[in-house]
Amino acid sequence: MPRVNIVKQIKSGDRWRLVSIPRDAQGRQQWKALPEGLYFIEWHEGGKRKRQAAGITVVQAQQAARHKRHLLEGKALSIPAYPGFDEELERTPLHIAIKRYLNIVEGLKKPNTFRKYRAVLNRFLNFCGTRTNATIMGITTDDLNEFMIWLKRTHRLDNNTIIHNMVIVGQFLKKHGRPGMTGKIELPQRIDSLPEQYTDSELKRFFGACEPWEKTLYSAFVLTGFREMEVVHLFWEDINPDLHTIKVVAKPDLGFYPKRWEEREVPVPKQLIEMLDSHPHMRQTRFVFPSPRGNREYHLLDKSKAIAQRAGLEPERFHLRKFRSTFATPMLRAGFDVRTVQHWMGHKSLNTTMRYLAPAQDVQERLDKVRIAGVLGD
Repeated sequence: MPRVNIVKQIKSGDRWRLVSIPRDAQGRQQWKALPEGLYFIEWHEGGKRKRQAAGITVVQAQQAARHKRHLLEGKALSIPAYPGFDEELERTPLHIAIKRYLNIVEGLKKPNTFRKYRAVLNRFLNFCGTRTNATIMGITTDDLNEFMIWLKRTHRLDNNTIIHNMVIVGQFLKKHGRPGMTGKIELPQRIDSLPEQYTDSELKRFFGACEPWEKTLYSAFVLTGFREMEVVHLFWEDINPDLHTIKVVAKPDLGFYPKRWEEREVPVPKQLIEMLDSHPHMRQTRFVFPSPRGNREYHLLDKSKAIAQRAGLEPERFHLRKFRSTFATPMLRAGFDVRTVQHWMGHKSLNTTMRYLAPAQDVQERLDKVRIAGVLGD
């Protein structure tokens, strides 16, 4: 059987040195006898000694040694490695693997998706700390469990956000020969909260404090149900004033693609078409709501909070997704069927659209008229 030793890098004075794990009288390894440091595995191959980083925990080191031993046994028996195995990746530090993976994500995914992946994986790398010299094979289910706890306690993330983080980490590990890692841990319970929407009073005060161009901009949000980036990338040619429709289409030259790559055309009220017809059309730009220089305007959230401040409302309660909810709920209550609203919203499933059919809030007057013999009224 191939021999794979575990050694530990510890600091002795001003120097770092590798030492073997001490053993007791019965020959058992004393893992706690040495100070903190980085574990390495050592083996001989082709008459040469080779060494590889193996994490900072005992479990990581043991798993790396066991994995390497199996690979060496397979080579000795001329058994090929598992499909997709990359020996170079075996030795690649975690931070290098993440950097290379993000380069691929940036080239294949939408910009917003890339930003999410980058934030999550950099957070995972930050959690690993000194483990950045470990390889993909050094990651254990214990690490993933500790990462979830760290997200909860340190970053105060809710359950849904933690699940989203773990899905991205799981995809990263799967692409590097570690499938099913997140399936071995117990994820937190998903919380299905009701979508928030603005009240009639908030909308009246908000739009009352708007300049004409601001009113058109945020009316486009609340009367179409579009996502932020769909409004940011809206071109004049996407608007059909004759049919009273607005399209959401890909803009490959700008790196914009609709969610799930599905283009759609949405009917809008005549009043919005009239507002857009009167909206200033900046020369030499195709954007309906451009920045002052005619480029994409990425500060729509900040602008909405500034309007809320002028209106005497609480700016922290204003966010652009809330306009989307404010569109969906009235559409469903107005009698439009769920399948139609699903298309308008660009949802993948009917269940997602149904979440916007929130219980009615204006029920108090009707409740007060309810009569139940012996309990309420006569």
